[in-house]
Amino acid sequence: MLIANRYKSLNTSGRGGMGEVLLCKDIHLERQVVLKYLQPGVEARRLLDEQKSLAKLRSKHVVQLYDVVDVQIYGIQYPAIVLEFIDGETLKAGGFSPNQEYLNVIWQISCGLTDIHSGGIIHRDIKPENIKIDSEGVVKILDFGLSRNNTNAETRSIIGTPIFMAPELWGDQTIAFDSTIDVYAFGVTCLALLTPNAPPSLRDRPPNQPSIGEFSALFAGIPGEISGVVYSCLSANSADRPTMREIQDLLAKQLLKNKHRATVVLNGVVHTLDSKNRKIALNANVGSLTIEYDGLDFNVTSVSGDVYINNTSATSGRVVPGCCVLTFGNGGNRNFVTFDVSNPEVMP
Repeated sequence: MLIANRYKSLNTSGRGGMGEVLLCKDIHLERQVVLKYLQPGVEARRLLDEQKSLAKLRSKHVVQLYDVVDVQIYGIQYPAIVLEFIDGETLKAGGFSPNQEYLNVIWQISCGLTDIHSGGIIHRDIKPENIKIDSEGVVKILDFGLSRNNTNAETRSIIGTPIFMAPELWGDQTIAFDSTIDVYAFGVTCLALLTPNAPPSLRDRPPNQPSIGEFSALFAGIPGEISGVVYSCLSANSADRPTMREIQDLLAKQLLKNKHRATVVLNGVVHTLDSKNRKIALNANVGSLTIEYDGLDFNVTSVSGDVYINNTSATSGRVVPGCCVLTFGNGGNRNFVTFDVSNPEVMP
């Protein structure tokens, strides 16, 4: 079967939450694609919502929309969207241990959700079954059939996957919601990837935040700062949940632990700070400064004389920015040096 004079069906089909999918070959570009159309009886709005959302998004961690076509199935014509084919595995509950691989996966999920929210979209159905890892290890978020624009989003019915639904979605009146419901679902997803047996409190209707002890036991070996921010995702009060950008930045920081390198050239001498050389002392006669690297940040540990970081007085305990100017002295007797940090990228 040839669809829209371009997509050749490979006779492989499947079913998503509300849509039927066909694996096809794009004969123009010689690549596999996924063609998705709605199951009979499903609101046409679902496909339109997915189309609108994906058309606005460009993210390494979100499935791409390629085309919009009509498909003839058993003599009936259906609107359909053509999506990127992701050759990989769907995430599974209990499929991970609390280690670096796990941190990398949830960091990639946070990157995708950050991009989704930056585009003004609420996904509304974040869960392992809607996330895949491709053959190169890149995480992709799928299935935007329940997505909404972040402006004046509301619903009159309880819809979604129960255990991943935030407490505020369980009301019996018209419910207004925002991107924090995705943050809640992200927190549950982080738990689900570690265990198929969620804490019983999350199965209540509406759900309750588990005890910190019950929660933390599942994150043994994960830095407390990370388990703490994931725990806050499950807050009953949506205002207490972090943003996905905050989560993304925190996870990236931990994944890059001990991988940074800072360089300062003072009086012709090159000073390097990294995991092998964690402390440098800079002395410019008119002032001195000691900086230490703790694996995450470069911190001022002592100051003497007039020393400034980007024109602000240096103080003990201050974090030195990634790239900045250090000034020793004031008035006409000043010495300027740059503090340069290489910024490794979290991969993939």
